[in-house]
Amino acid sequence: MDLITRIKMAFKEAELYRSQGLLDEAIDKYTAIEALIKTSKNIRQRKSILEKIASRIDELNQKVKRISAPTPPPKVTEDAQTLMKEMFTYDDPDAKGSSSLGGAIALAKFGQYDKAIEELNRLLEYKSLRLEAAKHILSCWMHQNYVDYAVTLFQKWKKTQFFPPDELELVREHFRELLSSSGIQREIGGIELQKTIEPDSEINEEDILDISATRFSLPGGPRKGERVEFEVSFQSGKFIQFIVPRREKDLISGLHTGVMLKDIVFYSPAAIFSGTGFLSSKKAIEAGPKKGDFSFSIKIIDIKS
Repeated sequence: MDLITRIKMAFKEAELYRSQGLLDEAIDKYTAIEALIKTSKNIRQRKSILEKIASRIDELNQKVKRISAPTPPPKVTEDAQTLMKEMFTYDDPDAKGSSSLGGAIALAKFGQYDKAIEELNRLLEYKSLRLEAAKHILSCWMHQNYVDYAVTLFQKWKKTQFFPPDELELVREHFRELLSSSGIQREIGGIELQKTIEPDSEINEEDILDISATRFSLPGGPRKGERVEFEVSFQSGKFIQFIVPRREKDLISGLHTGVMLKDIVFYSPAAIFSGTGFLSSKKAIEAGPKKGDFSFSIKIIDIKS
């Protein structure tokens, strides 16, 4: 595939992400396009295209900022913050630093999240307080509407094995409750014993027909084993994408990344064929007309007929 074709396909994908409200994905795709164009000096109107892409990236970044802009907490003096800390008692003589935890919780209750996070981060070094401190740190970020940062922080704790498995599970459940109470649907994953390795595809991208729909058995959830059909919203070579409305909770809960979909049927205007697919991504749409719906991607691994 030549460079111009790659750029056109990537631009089409970026525009689709943008139209569906997948802003972070759109920004990543536009940035990749920008990098591709910068590698070649033989593209016609190269400068104007780069300016257009830079403008689009800036526009999307501004949208992301508006969507996730936190409500600023009330400003209070240092003396008032000290008084707040003294109003909440959480002091265990056998647990070093427990009085500081109580003070940090009090600051959070009064909306002094930055100061509370500062103190809670210091308490992460105490094993007896680490679990409670982590829960309240996530709460502070969520109260400020920094959802993406909270998710990143949780994933970092999980990846670095900062907590033992039993404590990580408690943090995860607390985080899920925070997301649910905020009306946010986000896949944060469970405790992974090993990383799921995405299998290589056995087929040539250029040999794949345009796919309009797909049909397969649900791998999990309350409707496990039921054959379901989805309209393909976007295709890029061996990857196809479809969207599930948020009201279809049984379908959403039955689809998880890392699952191999066997005997999957692909519908094309020219033919119907079957094969194997790998569910490579599951993302909640956080903005735009499809906000709250879920976007799924399947990687076609092989074709049987």
